[in-house]
Amino acid sequence: MISAVARDVWRTVRRADLAIAYCVTVTLVTTWVFLQTPERQAEILSRVSTNLVSLRAEPVLAMLASALVVSSMWGLYLVAPLLVVLAYLQRFVGRLASLAVGLSGHVGASMVVALALASGISHGVIDESVSRATDVGVSYVMAGAMGFLVLAVPRRWRWWYMIPTALYWLLPGVIDLTFTDFGHATALGIGLLFAFVASRTVTADHRAHAPGEPETVPPERRP
Repeated sequence: MISAVARDVWRTVRRADLAIAYCVTVTLVTTWVFLQTPERQAEILSRVSTNLVSLRAEPVLAMLASALVVSSMWGLYLVAPLLVVLAYLQRFVGRLASLAVGLSGHVGASMVVALALASGISHGVIDESVSRATDVGVSYVMAGAMGFLVLAVPRRWRWWYMIPTALYWLLPGVIDLTFTDFGHATALGIGLLFAFVASRTVTADHRAHAPGEPETVPPERRP
């Protein structure tokens, strides 16, 4: 069984050109950043972070570039599982849909976190220094993709997939209560929402084209 799973993972990963390209890019960009001086590293990470200051100054750069680098070389450990997750996502729905799911998880979670921080700061609940905190990484992309992939799991196994997935992304937030953990929960929720909408769309399409169903014929136009 383990051998069969390993073969399936390898077969899936080696065909996932988009997933491979993204993970290689993250690895190269992160390595380049941490070859710079500490001052330059801090400058780059600050500029591409999805904190409130960077989002106000360069929102597009912050949103996109923040998904291409992790905050430390040690953080590159996440690239391996990310590659597997994105490879299965690409296998399941193709390149374009994979890109949409990944971007939605990252951008959506980043925006929700930013709005929550802005609201907290304006009400004096959160210290203003948080508006400059570094927030980069691929975890929002991965959480969103894992949420969506529940559709690829057979129904009888979905709870066995969802429980460990939810624990992995939500349990740290219960302990640490950081804004990044809130982002993970949001990204996972976005992926699950996309999965629900896609599932309902497929069900509706199957019903509309079920065998024996009368086709709807538009009425003839009167002369």
